[in-house]
Amino acid sequence: MQVNFTISMRKINIVCIIFLLVNFFACSRKDPAFNASDFPTEIHKILTKQCATVGCHNEASYRNAANLNLTSYENLLKGSSNGSVVIPFSPNQSSFMQFVNTYADLGLITKPSMPLNQNELSRDEVLLFKNWIANGCPNKQGDIPFSTESNTRSKAYITNQGCDKVSVIDTKTGLVMRYIEVGNDAQIEIPHNIQLSSDGKYWYVCFANGAYVQKFDANTDKLIGQVNIGLGSWNVIHLNSSNTKALVSNLESNGKLVEINLTTMSISRVFEGANLFSFPHGIAYSQTNDTIYITAQNGNMVYRLIPTLNRLNKISLQQGVNPIESNGDLEPHEIVAIPNKSVFYVTCQKSNEVRRFENDTITAIIPVGSFPLEMAYSPKRNLLFVSCENDNNTQYPNFKGSISVIDVNTNQVIRTIYEKFYQPHGLAVDDKNDVLYVASRNVDANGPAPHHKSECNGSNGFYHIIDLNTWQTKVDGFEISVDPYSVGVRK
Repeated sequence: MQVNFTISMRKINIVCIIFLLVNFFACSRKDPAFNASDFPTEIHKILTKQCATVGCHNEASYRNAANLNLTSYENLLKGSSNGSVVIPFSPNQSSFMQFVNTYADLGLITKPSMPLNQNELSRDEVLLFKNWIANGCPNKQGDIPFSTESNTRSKAYITNQGCDKVSVIDTKTGLVMRYIEVGNDAQIEIPHNIQLSSDGKYWYVCFANGAYVQKFDANTDKLIGQVNIGLGSWNVIHLNSSNTKALVSNLESNGKLVEINLTTMSISRVFEGANLFSFPHGIAYSQTNDTIYITAQNGNMVYRLIPTLNRLNKISLQQGVNPIESNGDLEPHEIVAIPNKSVFYVTCQKSNEVRRFENDTITAIIPVGSFPLEMAYSPKRNLLFVSCENDNNTQYPNFKGSISVIDVNTNQVIRTIYEKFYQPHGLAVDDKNDVLYVASRNVDANGPAPHHKSECNGSNGFYHIIDLNTWQTKVDGFEISVDPYSVGVRK
């Protein structure tokens, strides 16, 4: 019995040690800023005396104050009904700063000024907040929010065309955690399309009014390379399966494709010539990566390019109708390849359809909502999501747009998602976390008024996060910078 007892005690000790180690490392992986912590002393004094007060942003009243609770550092980081209110290192994009500021030289001013119905903050107090946010919003212990787990943190990225920024969203909280400046010139270059490498190490952005493709480290979100491909309307960047090269399309009447070596960030080949491409837009590689399909934005067709053979063919997306490069009935916008199959789907913005072709033959025509544009495919569910930017929103009459959900097995629309979208455009599926990201541009003058201002011209847009298990919104229209357009997810 003594032997058995000793063995049992050893087992218990081993289990306890393992338990302690697991919990130690689990705790060490947590973001310290979201653990029990507090504001720096001077920040705490102002918020306690003037903001987290009766009838405003205290525990008893915050639900009637846009759900913004300022009683603790942790609660501030949770944001409000409109999303993040302080964004580390970005005082100009932090709505909190806009509402407490009344000094034009210190940044944007949004009414009503806070604290509401009290004395305005002094210049030194506003400057204190501005510098605190610019330094990363550290807590009393000096921890910066969203700074841990940089090599594994799951994030979503949304380009903001109106401000030359990329919004970075933390997938655990659904909040904007950073704004990244993109572009190479002082002018607005319009970051149009963003793509992530399949290994999650890098993200790339091209510009509809610029000359560069830029490469960023997805751990640090720092610029690590760029290549000048010439001024153009660069609309789509598409990576091959090995993440070694990318193609970028120039959406012009005499358009072209540029192939980039992603390791050296240099041009490896240019596909151009008189009347070679007319308004090329969407790009998809074949399963073997040896054939490229490109949509002719204004026509009824796709180009089929085989680079090794220097062969370019035109494939009509209409049975019995010759390929047309302009004034077509379809206006094919985007193209998506279904992995491990010779199957492609194309959004046709003029005919309000998605067309499926296999082995260069149309095999299905799927009616969807008005003005279908972007697509996102879920391998886990075998579903294709399609943003229909101008669709009539039957559930929310003051809003515009919907998402059509296509079952790739049956080629039928099985669901139409109506939320408080306004011109939904960019989409991304995160199968790991079972959510869909939807970016609403809100560039129409009739769109919803923004909660706060932007340093750029135009109204802020917003994004939704939809739970694909329940089809309910996890994030219902959090506001971000001007013209959110393209979405990518680091899984």
